[in-house]
Amino acid sequence: MATVSLLRNCSRGSRLLLHMQPLTSASPSVVSKPFTASSALATIEYFRARRGPFTPEEKRGKGHLITASTHWKVERIVALGMVGIMPAALFIQGSTMDHLLTTFVYLHGFWGIDGVLKDYLVKFVPWVGKLWYLLAIIGFAGLVNFNFNDVGVCKAIQMLWSL
Repeated sequence: MATVSLLRNCSRGSRLLLHMQPLTSASPSVVSKPFTASSALATIEYFRARRGPFTPEEKRGKGHLITASTHWKVERIVALGMVGIMPAALFIQGSTMDHLLTTFVYLHGFWGIDGVLKDYLVKFVPWVGKLWYLLAIIGFAGLVNFNFNDVGVCKAIQMLWSL
């Protein structure tokens, strides 16, 4: 809670600093000149992180059906759900628990790696997102196949620990 409070206060302070008025000693001719960036500066600006507030369209992104805040809430629910599912998987075994554990852990890992790829790599390697989706679908299909046609994830982990 202290961290959240500290971050809120810092962000409020930075917002106040961003809205400061320019100095009155600057001449009007300097203030009214339009700023033109060279192509090198425009390239640097493209890679620089932006601060909000963003419009709902920007938060949603192209082709997304869910807003960023709703997606964040779903990620937190999945993360908190894993806190109860992981210990329960040790005691309750069956296909339902296998699929629940597989889905929650896989979603958590998928969203984490997807966020890292979108933040750091997509600007340099645009096709990495499609490759990641393909690998994720194949991986999840493999785990579901393992749950249906073999012992299941919970039993496999138990067998691994018994070695």
